[in-house]
Amino acid sequence: MHKAIGALAVTGALLLAAAPSFADESTPAAPKPAEIAKVIKADAPYGAGKMRVLLMTAYDASLWTDAAKWSMQVPFALNVTYHFACTSSDIADRLLSEISHVNPGIASSTLAHYRSMFAGLFPDAKSGDKMTALYTPDGTIRFFNDGQQTGQVHDASFAQAFFGVWLSPATSEPDLRQNLLHNDT
Repeated sequence: MHKAIGALAVTGALLLAAAPSFADESTPAAPKPAEIAKVIKADAPYGAGKMRVLLMTAYDASLWTDAAKWSMQVPFALNVTYHFACTSSDIADRLLSEISHVNPGIASSTLAHYRSMFAGLFPDAKSGDKMTALYTPDGTIRFFNDGQQTGQVHDASFAQAFFGVWLSPATSEPDLRQNLLHNDT
């Protein structure tokens, strides 16, 4: 009886230890999204990683740029390949939660404005869908779902907040950030 309880406690502890999401360094090179080819000439991603939750891959992410060192001063693209189905509302909720995490003092009115913007940018996703966000240094982001443009936003503050979810030092996923930026800080 005590052995069974001990085994259950160890199993529970392992599950709890695995509960936080983490990035996996063994992400294979992602194919270059066709929608970025006119802006970014690189043949391979700048960095890539997997977002995992409870031992399941939620999505693969890759960062594309021609720059020797990533920055918001040069064009880049973030590509995400989903490994699960979710609604556009789920995507918006998660993005807003992460934006709030990175920017704890962000105004609720700004978050409400971002939510209204997300509604048109992110359709429902199913496993295998690819979302690409292509950024240019004038503050414009063009959004694509499976290669089809879903919208465009020209707002430098929004761009900083959106990409901060993955690339800010304050991200909730520092391992994924490290993989995307291949150890840059």
